[in-house]
Amino acid sequence: MFFTGSRLFYDRYRLNTTNGNFQLKLAPEQLIHQFSADISKVFPIFNQLPHKFKINFSKRILKFLKQYAFVCKENAPLTNAHKVSIAASYVKLTLGYNNFLINTFNNIVVYPTAQYFPHLDETHTGHFNPKMQTIMLALDEYERDIYYNQDGKDVALHEFTHALSFEMLQTYSKHPDAAVFKKGFQLVNEWMEVPQHKIRISQIDFIRAYAFTNRLELISVLIELFFEKEAIFKQYYPDLFMHVGGMIKHPKTKLLGDS
Repeated sequence: MFFTGSRLFYDRYRLNTTNGNFQLKLAPEQLIHQFSADISKVFPIFNQLPHKFKINFSKRILKFLKQYAFVCKENAPLTNAHKVSIAASYVKLTLGYNNFLINTFNNIVVYPTAQYFPHLDETHTGHFNPKMQTIMLALDEYERDIYYNQDGKDVALHEFTHALSFEMLQTYSKHPDAAVFKKGFQLVNEWMEVPQHKIRISQIDFIRAYAFTNRLELISVLIELFFEKEAIFKQYYPDLFMHVGGMIKHPKTKLLGDS
């Protein structure tokens, strides 16, 4: 007999080989000192957090920057501050997960502006390509979205949610939180099919029309609203807000559910 141990060792979730190309070598304290303003652009409450939570958030940013590579195209004026804030956007999304890094993308390709994709015959400011394991972002759109951080649109958050959904909704996903995500995904879609909810959605101009392109776009748009229009979201659709937060195990919805 060659093996007598637990199969869980072989079935557990593992990350792809690290691919990061962030040049600065920083400790969490140094990251906070140099980039707290940039982190706060995508996570406005960052500077209000207790120091130990800032350290934890910063450690996650550094792990993200070690795992994933940034690819600059067409002389996009991509800075280290941009890279840190893009990483912070992802960390904000996955704050409820212990295993917060995923395998559905390896690279973040940044263009200066929207790009036309011939194979799709479409122009995009953001795009997730699971076959190439790549997220594409237009830098001008990203900057606009984080400047207007309460308009319900965030291209980085949107595309990261697509990548997260692709990871979690795979039939044989090994991610430890896949079942929770799938359950939340089911609850969101069931909620959307209730006739009274459909009527209410049509009467209130809150969820933008693009959300109804397909179920994955719906989730990405709802995640944007969850973070950028929290108070209105909870006011209009409290149950839906809880379902969306539950998908990503967000600490805020966990506290609300316990109250």
